[in-house]
Amino acid sequence: MRAARRRGIRFDVGNGRNGHITWPIVDAATRDGFWPDTISSDITGPGRTFRVFDLPTVVSKFLMLGMPLDQAMASVTTHAAAAVRAFKDLGTLRPGAPADVAILELKNGEFEFVDNVDAKRTARVKLATNAVVMNGKRM
Repeated sequence: MRAARRRGIRFDVGNGRNGHITWPIVDAATRDGFWPDTISSDITGPGRTFRVFDLPTVVSKFLMLGMPLDQAMASVTTHAAAAVRAFKDLGTLRPGAPADVAILELKNGEFEFVDNVDAKRTARVKLATNAVVMNGKRM
């Protein structure tokens, strides 16, 4: 995987309903700091299950696994926007960029997460959405 990354291959995690995340596989990949370049939810209408509610939940799973907060946030903003040419001007707070912003809170407590085979883990932090701004307007 590291050799592929050096060749420019990027790694994404899309935590949906089809077995994309199981704790043993994620543990093996991240044990030595091999984090995904981008994190996505893979949420579709039928895919919205008790395992994956929203993108902050998926990011929270990686925070639980030890991914640094700044790296996790980049994986769903600047890195994700850079991965898709059509989004090249998104994922930034740069002046003049579209004002599409999610305002998140890092909550402390005990939060249970499940993988795609229903194995449970408890985290001490979780991202929660406080507000969403789209096109400069609070939703």
